[in-house]
Amino acid sequence: MTNIPPLTLRLNRQDRDALLSHFLTLDAEDRRLRFGNSIGDGVVREYFGRLDFVRDGCFAVRDGDGRIVAAVHVAIGAEYAELGLSVSAGFRARGCGGALFGRAVDFLRNRDVGAVFVHCLAENEAMRHLALRHGMKLTSQGSESDGYLTLPGATSESRFREWLHDQQAAAVEILRRNTRLANLMWRLYSA
Repeated sequence: MTNIPPLTLRLNRQDRDALLSHFLTLDAEDRRLRFGNSIGDGVVREYFGRLDFVRDGCFAVRDGDGRIVAAVHVAIGAEYAELGLSVSAGFRARGCGGALFGRAVDFLRNRDVGAVFVHCLAENEAMRHLALRHGMKLTSQGSESDGYLTLPGATSESRFREWLHDQQAAAVEILRRNTRLANLMWRLYSA
């Protein structure tokens, strides 16, 4: 059986509630590892309110019910982008983080961003492993680690890969909506 990577979807303003729900469902330890500190719902909402869906890249993996179970936000700055990633507990070790990391790198390359940076707690083994697997240079000082990756320029392959991901995600979203509508119509017809 082939291991098919999870489908990554670029998020936009219409996905705000679903993304916020993902962040709010992270438990205290997952929030600490994702944001570098134990933070409450108010701080999560504050962070979320600053997300720029036009300039930055926000990508997600959804479960069969359409809920976001993994997300990456890449904030584009003047010289580099910073990447933050979270995967819900029941969906780890399924390739979600790697798929999102790769999607973020293509997005950044295709926008001529020269480097991506990750800041995480030194104990965040999952993020450190993911960063190293994708070629980041990691340095640690005390309880924190930083990863840095210089990005090559865009290629026809990176542009095609991004386009293909967008098309696949759009097709799956249409199928999900149509399936929900068909189920609703069937229930109404059967009642």
